[in-house]
Amino acid sequence: MVNIHFLNVGHGDCTVIEHASGRLTMIDINNGDDLDFDSARQIGSTLRPGNPLNELELMAARLARYSHSRLLAEYGYDISLTNPVAFLRARYPGRPIFRYIQSHPDLDHMRGLAALRSEGSEVVNFWDTVHDKAPDFQWDSDEQDWKEYSAYREARMGATVLRINRGVRNQFYNQDPDGVGDGDGLYILSPTPEITRVATESENTNNLSYVLWFQYRGIRVVLGGDAEDEVWDSVVGHYGNGLKCHVLKASHHGRDSGYHQRAVELMNPEYTVVSVGKKPENDASNKYRQYGGHVWSTRWRGTISLRIDDQGGATISSEYDR
Repeated sequence: MVNIHFLNVGHGDCTVIEHASGRLTMIDINNGDDLDFDSARQIGSTLRPGNPLNELELMAARLARYSHSRLLAEYGYDISLTNPVAFLRARYPGRPIFRYIQSHPDLDHMRGLAALRSEGSEVVNFWDTVHDKAPDFQWDSDEQDWKEYSAYREARMGATVLRINRGVRNQFYNQDPDGVGDGDGLYILSPTPEITRVATESENTNNLSYVLWFQYRGIRVVLGGDAEDEVWDSVVGHYGNGLKCHVLKASHHGRDSGYHQRAVELMNPEYTVVSVGKKPENDASNKYRQYGGHVWSTRWRGTISLRIDDQGGATISSEYDR
């Protein structure tokens, strides 16, 4: 049995995979407990189209020391964020994270790394990408999470650090077709050394992303990170018709910049999962619907979970049915 959880973390990403082996994989982390200002304002405008929430109401909520989520609940939005650290503590108490995969070095994919360690979660293997990014911090906590990330990637935290490319084979990745061996069914579609070189030269950290392909008992899931056109061009050129999957986690939070028509056509997913707080201005959800009728957003469905049984049967469910 495999369980994949696409956590509702607002503006950011976090996916947790419980493998048939019992090992846990976490891909990215965003540890917010409340919706960010822009997400709350946009959701409020959706709930009250003729009378949208304004900045004064949101600021008043903050000054009154209650959350944006509490304010939105007064207007019928009862979907709470899932805190990844609390989720692990409740669902998998005491179990180590066998592999933590930092898809790429953007802060909305790593906020919460410091909290992860402070809560006692052990990381055995730490997947990282090659880069020399210097971040811009938005909040004081960002600096702490970046320091935590730097300590992991410099092998100062006790975890084994791996920087892996497409095609590099090991018992733990890129050679486990059934998902029942040591590799837990994980394949790396990107990056390659060439993709990393071009992304570094252009300072496009999105294209440093791990693009992952998970399979178990014939069920396939693609996790797109924040990959953009150049990455998908390479993936399509290399894999072609072999890209077919059942579930796709949309690249770059469902933005048009992460949408690649040919790749999505080849993948032809039955379900596309979008991890998002606020709907991006260049949202590509309708484009995804052309190749798979079900596009589920964490913003409206909360945490989304995929369960795959040992006979290859799969069910997908959401925390909030809408």
